[in-house]
Amino acid sequence: MEAMIVANPRIVVTGLGLMTGLGLDLETSWRGLLAGETPTARFKSFDPEGLACPFGVELPDGANELFQSRIKKRHRSQMTRGTMLNVVTAQMAIEDAHFDGAPLDRSRVGVVMGSTGTCYTWSEPTPDPQRILRVMPNAPAAWVSLGEKFGGPSLVVSTACSSGAYALAYAWMLIATGQCDVVIAGAGDSSINYLDVEGFGSLMALSEPVADVATASRPFDKERSGFVMGEGGGMLALETLDAAQRRGARVYAELHLPALTSETYNIVSPEPKGVGMAKAMSCALQNAGLAPESIDYINAHGTSTHLNDLYETEAIRQVFGAHAYSLAVSSTKSMTGHCLAGAAGVEAVVCCKAIEAGILPPTANLRTPDPELDLDYVPNVARQKELRHAMSNSFAFGGHNGVCVFSKM
Repeated sequence: MEAMIVANPRIVVTGLGLMTGLGLDLETSWRGLLAGETPTARFKSFDPEGLACPFGVELPDGANELFQSRIKKRHRSQMTRGTMLNVVTAQMAIEDAHFDGAPLDRSRVGVVMGSTGTCYTWSEPTPDPQRILRVMPNAPAAWVSLGEKFGGPSLVVSTACSSGAYALAYAWMLIATGQCDVVIAGAGDSSINYLDVEGFGSLMALSEPVADVATASRPFDKERSGFVMGEGGGMLALETLDAAQRRGARVYAELHLPALTSETYNIVSPEPKGVGMAKAMSCALQNAGLAPESIDYINAHGTSTHLNDLYETEAIRQVFGAHAYSLAVSSTKSMTGHCLAGAAGVEAVVCCKAIEAGILPPTANLRTPDPELDLDYVPNVARQKELRHAMSNSFAFGGHNGVCVFSKM
């Protein structure tokens, strides 16, 4: 495929797919977010006895039935739950974009997915005759390309919880360089199992025990003590504005080239004072050609850990100055849990919906203000607000930072 730079590319979002602990589709999840629902509960998919944090946000009942209705039995036997989640959310984004009403050159459709892997549970009984197919890291993107007969580039990006932002950046570049007409991009994860929960607990990253587990994820709250694990995914259909207009497609938002930066400080801790986070946000503004005062809303990384929420707040102050106190900041991880690689995909979809609907999802469970954190975190109740530009922050283990900016069309 010959690549060429498209002059001043404008790349837009024309389809969304979303699955979270709040709902198995876009609209149900969105309603749950606006209602401030907090579905954190004791794990049901495995026995969490002995775990310091035996609770999180799993997909609602009916997920397995949904996978069965959308994926052939033979193919399901070759997939993990994480792969199925990615495949189904991608199908939803494709359907939402309504490509069926316009000619689509499937040889020029790409797939870029963020993932921590296929979420293969190594403790499963052996032997597993499908293990190689189920464990291969490229499986999520491969299954989408195979199922939809998409012949463009197909790949998986793995940068921990910024994987979705990195996937969107690669997708943007594939379209901007003329290699693809359409790219399905985003991320999903289903890492809720005993070993992974125990592992994050050993890193002191998870919430401490609380009397009411529904309140355990409390970003920006003085009593925050760590995140709760979630499972979910968000996928976006991307194409040029010209192509979308030619086929009369609905456009949710414009995606600017996401900023991708690396911190060189620590494998698990962000750089003090949010220096690396601030650099990523500044780069995203530069890529979008926007002044800091243009941003109306930030969907924060907001993990509910002490250092992330403190440093992210400090970084926002650095980048936005006085405007930091005029824009709205919320963390939807308070409701979805931390979906790991899926987080950036989920939160990109949330930004697009917020722009379309003119409504800000809240930060749930924010009851006790922290005097060190003094921004408008949209506490507990959704808020109507017309948005011009929204930012989605993703700051990952390994120092992989990704920031996306979306604009109203």
